[in-house]
Amino acid sequence: MSDKRAEVRLSAKLLTGPISWMARNSVASNLLMIVVFILGLVGLSSIKQEVFPDFQLDIVTVSVPYPGASPEEVEQGIILAVEEEVRGLDGVKRVNSTAAEGVGTVAVELLLGQDNNAILADVKSAVDRIATFPEDAEEPIVSLMSNKREVVSLVLSGDQSLPSLHDAAEEARRQLLADPRVTQVELFGIPPLEVSIEVSRARLEGLGLSLDDVARQVTLASLELPGGEVETNGGEFLVRVSERRRSANEFADI
Repeated sequence: MSDKRAEVRLSAKLLTGPISWMARNSVASNLLMIVVFILGLVGLSSIKQEVFPDFQLDIVTVSVPYPGASPEEVEQGIILAVEEEVRGLDGVKRVNSTAAEGVGTVAVELLLGQDNNAILADVKSAVDRIATFPEDAEEPIVSLMSNKREVVSLVLSGDQSLPSLHDAAEEARRQLLADPRVTQVELFGIPPLEVSIEVSRARLEGLGLSLDDVARQVTLASLELPGGEVETNGGEFLVRVSERRRSANEFADI
Protein backbone atom coordinates (compact mmCIF):
# COMPACT_ATOMS: atom_id res chain seq x y z
CA MET A 1 0.00 0.00 0.00
CA SER A 2 2.86 2.40 0.79
CA ASP A 3 4.51 1.71 -2.61
CA LYS A 4 1.33 2.75 -4.46
CA ARG A 5 1.17 6.02 -2.56
CA ALA A 6 4.80 6.75 -3.45
CA GLU A 7 4.08 6.18 -7.11
CA VAL A 8 1.09 8.50 -7.01
CA ARG A 9 3.05 11.29 -5.32
CA LEU A 10 5.94 10.96 -7.78
CA SER A 11 3.61 11.20 -10.75
CA ALA A 12 2.00 14.29 -9.34
CA LYS A 13 5.37 15.91 -8.82
CA LEU A 14 6.45 15.21 -12.38
CA LEU A 15 3.25 16.68 -13.76
CA THR A 16 4.04 20.01 -12.11
CA GLY A 17 7.81 20.07 -12.87
CA PRO A 18 9.84 21.57 -15.79
CA ILE A 19 9.66 18.38 -17.86
CA SER A 20 5.86 18.39 -17.82
CA TRP A 21 5.84 22.09 -18.68
CA MET A 22 8.05 21.40 -21.69
CA ALA A 23 5.76 18.56 -22.73
CA ARG A 24 2.74 20.86 -22.66
CA ASN A 25 4.55 23.75 -24.42
CA SER A 26 6.16 22.26 -27.52
CA VAL A 27 6.82 25.64 -29.13
CA ALA A 28 8.90 26.88 -26.19
CA SER A 29 10.91 23.66 -25.99
CA ASN A 30 11.66 23.79 -29.72
CA LEU A 31 12.77 27.43 -29.48
CA LEU A 32 15.01 26.59 -26.55
CA MET A 33 16.56 23.72 -28.51
CA ILE A 34 17.23 26.02 -31.50
CA VAL A 35 18.85 28.67 -29.25
CA VAL A 36 21.12 26.07 -27.63
CA PHE A 37 22.05 24.69 -31.06
CA ILE A 38 22.94 28.16 -32.41
CA LEU A 39 25.00 29.02 -29.32
CA GLY A 40 26.84 25.72 -29.72
CA LEU A 41 27.73 26.52 -33.34
CA VAL A 42 28.94 29.99 -32.38
CA GLY A 43 31.06 28.60 -29.56
CA LEU A 44 32.48 25.88 -31.80
CA SER A 45 33.62 28.41 -34.39
CA SER A 46 35.46 30.47 -31.74
CA ILE A 47 37.29 27.57 -30.06
CA LYS A 48 41.05 27.72 -30.72
CA GLN A 49 42.38 24.37 -31.91
CA GLU A 50 46.12 23.67 -31.96
CA VAL A 51 48.12 20.54 -32.62
CA PHE A 52 50.93 21.94 -30.46
CA PRO A 53 49.39 24.27 -27.86
CA ASP A 54 51.37 27.33 -26.85
CA PHE A 55 52.45 27.40 -23.21
CA GLN A 56 55.11 29.05 -21.05
CA LEU A 57 57.92 27.03 -19.50
CA ASP A 58 58.57 29.31 -16.49
CA ILE A 59 62.36 28.90 -16.77
CA VAL A 60 65.00 31.62 -17.08
CA THR A 61 68.33 30.51 -18.55
CA VAL A 62 71.70 32.17 -17.97
CA SER A 63 74.38 31.14 -20.46
CA VAL A 64 77.96 32.41 -20.13
CA PRO A 65 80.46 31.40 -22.85
CA TYR A 66 83.99 30.79 -21.54
CA PRO A 67 86.10 29.79 -24.57
CA GLY A 68 88.85 27.25 -23.94
CA ALA A 69 87.85 26.53 -20.33
CA SER A 70 87.38 23.03 -18.93
CA PRO A 71 84.13 22.05 -17.15
CA GLU A 72 85.89 22.39 -13.79
CA GLU A 73 87.03 25.93 -14.62
CA VAL A 74 83.54 26.81 -15.84
CA GLU A 75 82.04 25.56 -12.59
CA GLN A 76 84.44 27.51 -10.40
CA GLY A 77 84.45 30.73 -12.41
CA ILE A 78 80.92 30.89 -13.82
CA ILE A 79 78.41 28.48 -12.28
CA LEU A 80 79.07 29.10 -8.60
CA ALA A 81 79.02 32.88 -9.03
CA VAL A 82 75.70 32.87 -10.91
CA GLU A 83 74.06 30.41 -8.51
CA GLU A 84 74.99 32.54 -5.52
CA GLU A 85 73.37 35.63 -7.04
CA VAL A 86 70.11 34.15 -8.37
CA ARG A 87 69.28 31.52 -5.76
CA GLY A 88 67.88 34.01 -3.24
CA LEU A 89 65.68 36.00 -5.64
CA ASP A 90 61.94 36.16 -5.01
CA GLY A 91 59.91 33.78 -7.14
CA VAL A 92 62.74 31.28 -7.71
CA LYS A 93 61.78 27.66 -7.10
CA ARG A 94 65.05 25.86 -7.84
CA VAL A 95 68.31 26.33 -9.74
CA ASN A 96 69.87 23.71 -12.03
CA SER A 97 73.31 24.19 -13.57
CA THR A 98 75.38 22.55 -16.28
CA ALA A 99 79.12 23.07 -16.72
CA ALA A 100 80.43 22.05 -20.13
CA GLU A 101 83.62 22.74 -22.01
CA GLY A 102 83.63 26.39 -22.99
CA VAL A 103 80.21 27.34 -21.61
CA GLY A 104 78.24 27.39 -18.36
CA THR A 105 74.44 27.29 -18.25
CA VAL A 106 72.20 27.97 -15.26
CA ALA A 107 68.45 27.20 -15.47
CA VAL A 108 66.35 29.13 -12.95
CA GLU A 109 62.96 27.48 -12.45
CA LEU A 110 60.23 29.90 -11.34
CA LEU A 111 57.28 29.42 -9.02
CA LEU A 112 53.84 29.18 -10.59
CA GLY A 113 51.82 32.37 -10.78
CA GLN A 114 54.82 34.69 -10.80
CA ASP A 115 55.47 37.59 -13.18
CA ASN A 116 58.07 35.96 -15.43
CA ASN A 117 59.16 39.21 -17.08
CA ALA A 118 59.76 40.86 -13.70
CA ILE A 119 61.85 37.92 -12.50
CA LEU A 120 63.73 37.93 -15.81
CA ALA A 121 64.70 41.56 -15.16
CA ASP A 122 65.78 40.66 -11.60
CA VAL A 123 67.96 37.82 -12.89
CA LYS A 124 69.57 40.12 -15.47
CA SER A 125 70.33 42.70 -12.79
CA ALA A 126 71.78 40.03 -10.48
CA VAL A 127 74.03 38.65 -13.22
CA ASP A 128 75.20 42.16 -14.20
CA ARG A 129 76.32 42.72 -10.62
CA ILE A 130 78.77 39.82 -10.76
CA ALA A 131 82.29 41.23 -10.91
CA THR A 132 84.21 37.97 -10.47
CA PHE A 133 83.78 36.46 -13.92
CA PRO A 134 87.07 35.43 -15.55
CA GLU A 135 88.56 37.91 -17.98
CA ASP A 136 88.17 35.53 -20.92
CA ALA A 137 84.48 34.93 -20.21
CA GLU A 138 82.08 36.50 -22.71
CA GLU A 139 78.97 38.54 -21.98
CA PRO A 140 76.22 36.53 -20.24
CA ILE A 141 73.06 35.71 -22.17
CA VAL A 142 69.91 35.84 -20.00
CA SER A 143 66.63 34.79 -21.60
CA LEU A 144 63.20 33.40 -20.76
CA MET A 145 62.89 29.89 -22.15
CA SER A 146 59.99 29.54 -24.54
CA ASN A 147 58.27 26.73 -26.39
CA LYS A 148 59.39 26.90 -30.03
CA ARG A 149 58.44 24.74 -32.97
CA GLU A 150 59.70 24.79 -36.53
CA VAL A 151 57.13 25.80 -39.12
CA VAL A 152 59.04 26.21 -42.39
CA SER A 153 62.58 25.22 -43.36
CA LEU A 154 64.20 27.24 -46.15
CA VAL A 155 67.44 25.98 -47.76
CA LEU A 156 69.76 28.30 -49.70
CA SER A 157 72.44 26.68 -51.85
CA GLY A 158 74.58 27.57 -54.84
CA ASP A 159 78.06 27.70 -56.26
CA GLN A 160 79.07 30.61 -54.06
CA SER A 161 81.55 31.27 -51.31
CA LEU A 162 80.53 30.90 -47.67
CA PRO A 163 80.52 34.68 -47.06
CA SER A 164 78.19 35.15 -50.05
CA LEU A 165 75.85 32.42 -48.80
CA HIS A 166 75.93 33.94 -45.33
CA ASP A 167 75.02 37.37 -46.69
CA ALA A 168 72.17 35.85 -48.74
CA ALA A 169 70.87 33.97 -45.70
CA GLU A 170 71.00 37.12 -43.56
CA GLU A 171 69.11 39.06 -46.23
CA ALA A 172 66.44 36.33 -46.40
CA ARG A 173 66.24 36.38 -42.60
CA ARG A 174 65.69 40.15 -42.54
CA GLN A 175 62.95 39.93 -45.18
CA LEU A 176 61.15 37.15 -43.32
CA LEU A 177 61.29 39.07 -40.04
CA ALA A 178 59.74 42.06 -41.80
CA ASP A 179 56.53 40.01 -42.07
CA PRO A 180 54.44 40.66 -38.91
CA ARG A 181 53.29 37.02 -38.95
CA VAL A 182 56.88 35.78 -38.47
CA THR A 183 58.27 36.09 -34.93
CA GLN A 184 61.63 34.34 -35.16
CA VAL A 185 64.06 33.12 -37.84
CA GLU A 186 67.25 31.22 -37.03
CA LEU A 187 70.20 30.31 -39.25
CA PHE A 188 71.71 26.83 -39.28
CA GLY A 189 74.41 25.09 -41.26
CA ILE A 190 76.65 28.14 -41.63
CA PRO A 191 79.89 28.36 -39.63
CA PRO A 192 80.15 31.38 -37.33
CA LEU A 193 81.88 34.44 -38.68
CA GLU A 194 85.54 34.77 -37.75
CA VAL A 195 88.15 37.48 -38.11
CA SER A 196 91.60 36.23 -39.16
CA ILE A 197 94.64 38.35 -38.39
CA GLU A 198 97.64 37.64 -40.62
CA VAL A 199 101.03 38.98 -39.61
CA SER A 200 104.11 39.18 -41.77
CA ARG A 201 107.06 37.27 -40.30
CA ALA A 202 109.52 39.79 -41.71
CA ARG A 203 107.58 42.61 -40.05
CA LEU A 204 107.62 40.76 -36.72
CA GLU A 205 111.33 40.13 -36.91
CA GLY A 206 111.95 43.76 -37.80
CA LEU A 207 110.03 44.90 -34.70
CA GLY A 208 111.42 42.19 -32.44
CA LEU A 209 107.97 40.76 -31.71
CA SER A 210 106.51 37.27 -31.63
CA LEU A 211 103.05 35.93 -32.42
CA ASP A 212 102.40 35.63 -28.69
CA ASP A 213 103.12 39.35 -28.28
CA VAL A 214 100.62 40.18 -31.03
CA ALA A 215 97.97 37.84 -29.59
CA ARG A 216 98.46 39.36 -26.13
CA GLN A 217 98.08 42.88 -27.47
CA VAL A 218 94.95 41.95 -29.41
CA THR A 219 93.46 40.42 -26.26
CA LEU A 220 94.27 43.49 -24.16
CA ALA A 221 92.81 45.83 -26.78
CA SER A 222 89.53 43.89 -27.02
CA LEU A 223 88.14 43.64 -23.50
CA GLU A 224 84.70 43.73 -21.97
CA LEU A 225 85.00 43.59 -18.18
CA PRO A 226 82.77 44.58 -15.27
CA GLY A 227 84.31 47.30 -13.11
CA GLY A 228 82.02 47.15 -10.08
CA GLU A 229 79.51 49.77 -9.05
CA VAL A 230 79.51 53.38 -7.88
CA GLU A 231 77.07 54.55 -5.19
CA THR A 232 75.75 58.10 -5.47
CA ASN A 233 72.87 60.06 -4.03
CA GLY A 234 70.87 59.28 -7.16
CA GLY A 235 71.41 55.53 -6.91
CA GLU A 236 73.91 52.87 -7.90
CA PHE A 237 75.68 52.86 -11.26
CA LEU A 238 77.35 49.83 -12.80
CA VAL A 239 80.81 50.45 -14.28
CA ARG A 240 81.86 48.27 -17.19
CA VAL A 241 84.71 48.42 -19.72
CA SER A 242 83.18 47.76 -23.14
CA GLU A 243 85.96 47.70 -25.73
CA ARG A 244 85.23 44.44 -27.51
CA ARG A 245 86.28 44.52 -31.16
CA ARG A 246 83.80 42.86 -33.53
CA SER A 247 84.78 43.80 -37.09
CA ALA A 248 87.93 43.53 -39.17
CA ASN A 249 88.32 47.32 -39.33
CA GLU A 250 88.25 47.56 -35.52
CA PHE A 251 90.97 44.94 -35.19
CA ALA A 252 93.02 46.70 -37.88
CA ASP A 253 93.11 49.85 -35.73
CA ILE A 254 94.99 48.08 -32.91
